[in-house]
Amino acid sequence: MTDEELKEQVAATVREVQKTEVQLRETERLVAELAKQIGGIDHNIGHHAEQFFQDAFADKKVFGGIEYDDIILNMTYRDKTEEVEFDIALENGNSIALIEVKNRIRPNFVKELAEERIGKFRRYFPQYKGYAVYLGIAGFSFSKTVLEEAKKYGIGIIRQVGKSIVVDAKGLKAYR
Repeated sequence: MTDEELKEQVAATVREVQKTEVQLRETERLVAELAKQIGGIDHNIGHHAEQFFQDAFADKKVFGGIEYDDIILNMTYRDKTEEVEFDIALENGNSIALIEVKNRIRPNFVKELAEERIGKFRRYFPQYKGYAVYLGIAGFSFSKTVLEEAKKYGIGIIRQVGKSIVVDAKGLKAYR
């Protein structure tokens, strides 16, 4: 191979690498756009789930056989270092039900709700000191593991059935 042939081969290789780099940048752009769209779809599904369960509890403020007087939607505490939100809070003067809504519940979320978020609730919402706190998880889809974890922690399960909800509150625990 002559020096001229070698130079031409190197130049052809450089052109191919540059072409591949352009294609790679376009692929990266398309993947980022797709990820944004999927995130938007997930957000919309989550919003739909929240709206469905919030509407159901606004219509009938009963959880675990307990009647409540008020509903607080998206009960939030926020400061410079911490933020905690509960999708639905039902309150009646001596007890409060905190209901988290997810499209699909993961087992680790059940543990987080019962072990971490209840502590944050007590810390950031001192006006409910002395109230019995009941926990619930509302969603469209539950695995067997989630159901087992919820029972273990005494957390009620709220499911969509047609245009209404069904609450399984057997073994519901009052967190004090």
